[in-house]
Amino acid sequence: MNYKNNLYLFIVIILLGLPATIFTHLFFFLIDQISINIINYFANNILLIFIPAIGGLIVGYLLNYGTLTAKGHGVPLLISTIKSNEKGLTKKDLHYEGLATSFTVISGGSVGLVGPIIELTTGISDIIGRYLNFELKEYQIIIGSAAAASFSAVFMAPFAATIFSLEVIHKDWSLKNIFYTISASFSSFLLMNLINPGYEYFFNFEILIEGFGRNQYIFLIIFTFLISLVGWLFINTLVLSESIFSKLDIPFYYKPACGGLLVGIVGYFYFEVLGTGSNIISNFNNLDTSILFISSILILKIIATSLSIGSGGSGGLFAPMILTGLLSGFLVGKIGLIFWPAFAINPIFLALCGLVGILAGLIKAPIASIILVLELFYLPNLIVPIILASFIPFIILNLMKVRSIYSPELFNKEL
Repeated sequence: MNYKNNLYLFIVIILLGLPATIFTHLFFFLIDQISINIINYFANNILLIFIPAIGGLIVGYLLNYGTLTAKGHGVPLLISTIKSNEKGLTKKDLHYEGLATSFTVISGGSVGLVGPIIELTTGISDIIGRYLNFELKEYQIIIGSAAAASFSAVFMAPFAATIFSLEVIHKDWSLKNIFYTISASFSSFLLMNLINPGYEYFFNFEILIEGFGRNQYIFLIIFTFLISLVGWLFINTLVLSESIFSKLDIPFYYKPACGGLLVGIVGYFYFEVLGTGSNIISNFNNLDTSILFISSILILKIIATSLSIGSGGSGGLFAPMILTGLLSGFLVGKIGLIFWPAFAINPIFLALCGLVGILAGLIKAPIASIILVLELFYLPNLIVPIILASFIPFIILNLMKVRSIYSPELFNKEL
């Protein structure tokens, strides 16, 4: 590319912070809040059972008469686009992804918002890249940079966002790609700070660890095997659910409604599993409940997410994975304090280790997972335990031949 085209590319990359910030605000401060209000309003009301089913029926009709590629979680489509060496996203997907995700979340579907925000932002970048007729290499840089801008706007973690795009989406560590990706990440980070200086997706508090000795390392290593098992359970439950619903001999548009009805039944008894779970995540440091309740929410959240996505609902998996990792670590931490106090680790810190382990193992991004936690919580004295919590599940799940949860082949998201 000549100097003029490079300048155009850089301007486009910098401007990607704008749609990333807009979609983050739209989904987290409007759609998610509507969902929380609806769930809280109908809590303990029998009508709560039918709300996810109604949302699923609307989503089913939207996708059946729109585009089926907008169902499920959208990140595999981005990876498929990069791998195909073609300009593959469509404007039609952009419309229906936003609508389908909105109705899934508002009606209490157990999905996340990070994936749809990433897909919608990359959808905008796809339109721009094709309109300005960028060459394939530059088009792919724009796609990867848009993913980084979205991640950065959501988590306010520009370095982790850059590594996420390089490690998961683009898998291209060239200096040129690093430069543009980090430019997009900081563009959305600065814009988000400008518009909403106090915004934090995660909880904000200090983690006090008196000591991390040999006993704690033993406990942590045992936990990494447990979190690997949870990750295996998460992805296989998701695949099983999609397989069952794909074989169900009914019209497609009824399948998300059936999944929604089952989610509604689960949510009637444990309404905490409904929606994105952002209210639990953002107040996780105030979570003080029984081991039985935490165990129930953990298991039922995996089931509800699998039903929501597997039946054809539209949404992301980042928030369910985050909540699953946090609950797993917190649960094991509490059990450790009761039965093995000499080996136990602060449950909140172990919750972060669970988060790192789940993300590293399931999205195959151990470095991005480590940097995300370090960037959000600044824990330089605990970097070794965090590295262990990230790489051991990553290695174990790879040895178990578990594919990335974003693998296009795993969920029929190939172009």
